[in-house]
Amino acid sequence: MAQHGLATSHRLIVAAVPARARVLDVGCASGYLAAELIARGASVVGVEADAADARAARQTGATVIEADVEAAGAIDELRGAGPFDAIVCGDVLEHLRDPWSVLRSLTALLAPDARVIVSVPNIAHWTARRTVLGGRFPRAEHGLFDATHLRFFTRATAHELVTGAGLRVVSERFAPAPLPFQARLPWLGRLEPRAARLVPELFALQIVLVAEP
Repeated sequence: MAQHGLATSHRLIVAAVPARARVLDVGCASGYLAAELIARGASVVGVEADAADARAARQTGATVIEADVEAAGAIDELRGAGPFDAIVCGDVLEHLRDPWSVLRSLTALLAPDARVIVSVPNIAHWTARRTVLGGRFPRAEHGLFDATHLRFFTRATAHELVTGAGLRVVSERFAPAPLPFQARLPWLGRLEPRAARLVPELFALQIVLVAEP
């Protein structure tokens, strides 16, 4: 985690949200993104299924709708709070049964000239490849093999997810992570951002896509 408790991927999301935008934060959790967006002048509506997280997120000043975004009627409920200048799906789509349908439905909530920011973990990151090459696909408490992940994405399939929702990718950003042998060669840390940018399929830990209708 980095400054303000946000990881690199979170900061990339925040930077992609237009100033003073009305934002829908899908799966807002305890409101860590909402707090940063509100501090930058945005107004935020969050949707969160977990009651405790929803209560915590409201403390940031966000309006929070306690609902499962995949439940019947959830999109209609959110429609009443829209339209939105930006819809943020940060580290949430991989937890859904049908992220393709959800993302497609969310596009109906966009205002004119709005954007969607999607962040998903890259299951093709070199550390995941190493693990699978060793014959394992573990269930973990967090990270690429988080046991609550129902879907897994690479750079290519993240693009397919977004374009399949009728959106056009206008930019992509990559969150780096430590490189091979970096523990023994700390100077490799200086190359993390460049490696993620040049070979994201292998070295980007998170794929952040900015898209428009």
